[in-house]
Amino acid sequence: MLRIIIVEDEYRARTGLAKMINNFGENYQVVAIAENGYEGMLLAQQYKPDVIFTDIQMPRVNGLEMIEHLVSTEYDCRFVIISGYADFEYARKGIRLGVTDYLLKPITMSAVQSLLQKIEKEFTPKLDAVTESESANYSSMMINKIVKDIERHYMDKLSLEKYAQEHLVTPEYLSTLFSKQVGQPFVRYLKERRIEHAKEMLSKSNKKIYQIAFDVGYTDIKYFCRIFKEATGVSAREYARQAAQKRTD
Repeated sequence: MLRIIIVEDEYRARTGLAKMINNFGENYQVVAIAENGYEGMLLAQQYKPDVIFTDIQMPRVNGLEMIEHLVSTEYDCRFVIISGYADFEYARKGIRLGVTDYLLKPITMSAVQSLLQKIEKEFTPKLDAVTESESANYSSMMINKIVKDIERHYMDKLSLEKYAQEHLVTPEYLSTLFSKQVGQPFVRYLKERRIEHAKEMLSKSNKKIYQIAFDVGYTDIKYFCRIFKEATGVSAREYARQAAQKRTD
């Protein structure tokens, strides 16, 4: 089943397209809709869609800016631009960003269905690959699995309660065992892993701070900036500036 997100600032257009796609059958499911690219980024992070239909001209963050951010993420997603702007520059930039197709409004049911069928045949999920060496070898198999999962999915919404439910233990028991095995509480460990990945991104990429915050699992930019400074002693902006200076020295 293809999981689909629709990003469109016109209410009738996005709800109409969602209804159209859901009527195609159980192979296609619209899991979320958004009215701008900023909301689209948040929903993509939450739902991990297979396909995103997006308009171009939208407030706050436009469709191409959203795609440019999301193409750097780990999961395999197809992008389809839907727009009333028949401008070759839009299409050309979209192709460079990895857009699957470009549909001009008003879009037809047959065009959308044909495109989804094409994507369905081509779509192959990207598999996570984490080797044994990427996590410490704890004596508890359960803690080993949890630590490896954090390394794979540190950017997702993770909680002690979620893992306790998956492993059929109480959160209290898991909290005690995790702290004993790892040497620190679950929440602190997760935060440190996210901050380490954020430091690496700030050092090696030219992404904006809000993009890096999204990439490591934080939707509240102010909160991310606060805990980053608490963890490193400098602001994210200053850390990026120092890293850029080192690269040029």
